[in-house]
Amino acid sequence: MTSTAVSAGPSRSYYVKFVLLLVLWVAVLMYVATMIVPDGYWYSYFSVDYTQGFIRRGLAGEILGLFPDDQYFVGLAVLRWIPTLLFTLGLAAVAWSITVRTGGSERSWLLALLIPVLPFGFAFGLFSARTDLLGATALTVFAIAVATVNTRRATLIVCSIYGVATAVLPLIHEATVFLFGLGTIAALTVLARGLSTGAFRVCAALAVGPGIVAALAVTVFGGRGKSAALCQMVPHGGMNHPMAGNPTPEQLLRGFYYEVDYHEWMCRAILPLFDQSFSDALRFVGSIGVVALLGSTVYGLVLLAVSMYAIGEVSGVPVARFRDALMARRAAIVVGVVLILPVFLSGVDWIRWWVIIAYDLGIVFLLFAGVRPDIDQPPTRRSVRVLTVVAIVLALIPMGIIPGFGAPVPM
Repeated sequence: MTSTAVSAGPSRSYYVKFVLLLVLWVAVLMYVATMIVPDGYWYSYFSVDYTQGFIRRGLAGEILGLFPDDQYFVGLAVLRWIPTLLFTLGLAAVAWSITVRTGGSERSWLLALLIPVLPFGFAFGLFSARTDLLGATALTVFAIAVATVNTRRATLIVCSIYGVATAVLPLIHEATVFLFGLGTIAALTVLARGLSTGAFRVCAALAVGPGIVAALAVTVFGGRGKSAALCQMVPHGGMNHPMAGNPTPEQLLRGFYYEVDYHEWMCRAILPLFDQSFSDALRFVGSIGVVALLGSTVYGLVLLAVSMYAIGEVSGVPVARFRDALMARRAAIVVGVVLILPVFLSGVDWIRWWVIIAYDLGIVFLLFAGVRPDIDQPPTRRSVRVLTVVAIVLALIPMGIIPGFGAPVPM
C-alpha cells in the first residue's frame, strides 16, 4: 500500500551522526565487556570435553583441544569471542540482505541502522556470548538462504544442509535446536517460496529433525555425576573476575582487576551443574519463585513487543501483515513455540529465552520486510522519529542483556 504520509527522510548529516554515535556506543560496550564482565563464564562453555565420556557440550571442549596444552588459556581467550563475532556477522548479513541486495531504499537503510540496537542486537551478542549464539548465526544464514532461493529443490537442499548444522550444534550447546526451532519454522513459513504442505513438512523435518535427535541423545546418554572428574581436567590459571572483588562503581569505571583461580571457580560455580538431571533442573527453576519468573515473563513480552513495533514502524510494514504471514501455517508455528518450552522448564534465564524468541521472529520479520513494497516508500517523519527514540532508549538501556530476574550469578 502506498503511504499517504508526508515524506521526511533524514538528511545526510543524520546518517553521519547516527553512525558515529553507533560506533561510540559499540566502543563503550566493548570496554565494559572486556574490563568488567568476567571472561571466565564464557570460557566455561569450552572447558568440558569427551575425556570422561559422552557428555553435554563436550564437542566445544574438543575444539579447545585443537590448541596445545600450554596454550589452554590462549585458546579460551580466542574461542570466547567466536560466538559474538559470528553473531555480529550474522546481523550484518541481514542488514546487507535488506539494503544492498534489495536495491537500498531509504527505509531499508534506516532499518539497517536499527538492527544493532534492537534487544536482540549487538549488545545481546556481546553480553550473552554463549555458544548457543552459533545456532543464532546458523538460523540467520538459513533464513537468508531460504529467502534467496526460488525453487522447491533448492529449498530442500538448504534445509538438508541446515539440518546437518542443527545435528552438530547440540553437541556444543544442547538447547540450540529448541531455542531456534521457532525461527526455523517461521523462516520456512514466511520466506520460502512455492512450498506445498507436503514439501513444507519435509523441509521442516530436514531442518529441525536432526537437531532434535541429537539433543535428545545428549539428554538421554550424556554422562552425569562426573563433576569431580571433570574438575580434575581443568587447569589452574588466573582469571579476571572484577565482581568477585566487590569493587566500587568508581573502581569499575577506572578498570578494576581482581584475579581468581579458574580451576577453583569452575569446580565451585559451574561443574556441579553438569550433574543435574532434567528433574533437578525443573526444581532449580521452581526455586527461583513465581514473582521472579512472572517478572521475567512480563519483561520479555515487553521486549518482544518493542522489537516487533520498532521493525514495523521503521520498515513501514505493519506487524499485522507479518503476523498474518505466520498464521498461514498456524499449526507449524505452534510446534515451534512448543519446542522452546523445555528450555523455559529447565533454565532460569527466562528473559534470555524471550530475547531469543524476539530474535527468532525478528530476523524473519526483517527479511520479510526487506522485500515488501512498503519498504520502497519514502520514510515518514514518524518512521524517523521512532528510529531515533528507540535507538536512544535501547542504546542507553540495552534491554536484552539481562538474563533473568532472580537467577543466581556464578561467583
